[in-house]
Amino acid sequence: MKYLKYILILPCLFSMASCSLFGLDYTEDHDYESRVRPNDIHMNVWDFIHSREDIFSTLIEGIEYAGLTEADYNAPGNTYFLLTNNALSDWESNGNCYWSRNKIKTVYEGQEMMIRAVAWNQYPKEQVKEMLLYHTLKGEWSYHNISTDTKWYETMGNGKYTYTDNNGNTVEGDTAKISMVVRMVREAPIQLNNWSWNYRGVLSETTGSIRSSNLKATNGYIHVLDYYLERPTRAFLEEN
Repeated sequence: MKYLKYILILPCLFSMASCSLFGLDYTEDHDYESRVRPNDIHMNVWDFIHSREDIFSTLIEGIEYAGLTEADYNAPGNTYFLLTNNALSDWESNGNCYWSRNKIKTVYEGQEMMIRAVAWNQYPKEQVKEMLLYHTLKGEWSYHNISTDTKWYETMGNGKYTYTDNNGNTVEGDTAKISMVVRMVREAPIQLNNWSWNYRGVLSETTGSIRSSNLKATNGYIHVLDYYLERPTRAFLEEN
């Protein structure tokens, strides 16, 4: 009989514990705080960039060199892809950074050679300006309204540009669009320009392009990138 009594008591104890274990008592807890991390940073994009000079120092130098101003990053209603040092100049961490992939011509001991850049002033200002403007989207785009189907979005780049690079070549661009898609996976990564011509290749279903996403500034959304984005050609857009 003693053992039978314990057997009868155990279900009662488990039933009492389950109320707490499975959260049935949370409805009476008026002090419950959400564990969802807020995404509002309570500052504008310009101030956010300068609050993290440890990762945006090359971006800041590029903005100044290209002649862009605070007004370009405080315009309301846009989406800003902010490029880290890793994306732009940190070749030791990222062999595909901008300075590494976009080499410049120099002469060493009478021989012409292509080398990695070490400063923005080794590039034409028009090139740097257009590259930075291409990383600003028109409109506010976040997880809330980016489609789960790949779509093309307009940027602040002028779409058509011509300049002569330091190699003497005439460079012509004809588009200023970025493709975006949110993948339906737990991490919900936003993928950008996810096409075969991308120097990163086609990204897998669970691989995102973005280091930190969905940051809500007072004048738009911020997504922080460790990789800069190459643009498609008009011919490619017409085919797709």
